[in-house]
Amino acid sequence: MIKAIIIEDEFNAMNSLEKLIKYTQKDIDIIAKIDNVSEAIKQLPELAPSLVFLDIELQGGNAFEILDTLETIDFKIIFTTAYDEFAIKAIKFDTVDYLLKPIDVDELSECVDRFRKVYKKEQKYREAVHKISEFDKKQQRKTLLLKTTDQQYLLNIDEIIRCQSDGSYTTFYTQDNKIMSSRNLKYYEGILSSHSFVRVHQSHLVNMNHIESVGNNSRVRLKDGNEIPVSIRKRPLLKQFLEQQ
Repeated sequence: MIKAIIIEDEFNAMNSLEKLIKYTQKDIDIIAKIDNVSEAIKQLPELAPSLVFLDIELQGGNAFEILDTLETIDFKIIFTTAYDEFAIKAIKFDTVDYLLKPIDVDELSECVDRFRKVYKKEQKYREAVHKISEFDKKQQRKTLLLKTTDQQYLLNIDEIIRCQSDGSYTTFYTQDNKIMSSRNLKYYEGILSSHSFVRVHQSHLVNMNHIESVGNNSRVRLKDGNEIPVSIRKRPLLKQFLEQQ
């Protein structure tokens, strides 16, 4: 449903327009009716409509005082008025159309149809931007930026085998690299815990996807051939993970 608001200070005109919309525009949901300038300024940002049917002359001022006050106008406007002298001024705002009172049902339908075309295009644009943004976020989550004293490394998280504490520093191990970062292991545990990394020991953070086996000698063997210590309480978790693979 398309969220819409009617801003109109004449009671009969407000109810008449609401009924016309209700019975002829099934995808338009009137979420609020407002009859004065101050209430409109307050509620428009809170209600976030997609479409506003906006009368020109209102209690406490006029429509342009509302639009001039708002920081952003994130909705489309269909002006409704008995005075077409305001039409030229309305052009500077992001209007869809202009309806003269008394409102004709066919003209209303034509206005809303034109709005729908604009609305659908913008929806597709927003969806495309959202998909790109989500893809970018996923790509960012798959990489980790490490800063050393002399350069920066962008590591693929899946390729990190383990991280080892060295005081206030952390050493990262991949198949081909050994990189020391100036941040401690606890910091990276917070970042990597959502990527199948487990703190198997006070000094070791391990990518569980790189574990080959868990021995009974309190050590875990990694796929690169290295063995590292594992705490007794973490052994059941690691064994359960391997059994599910």
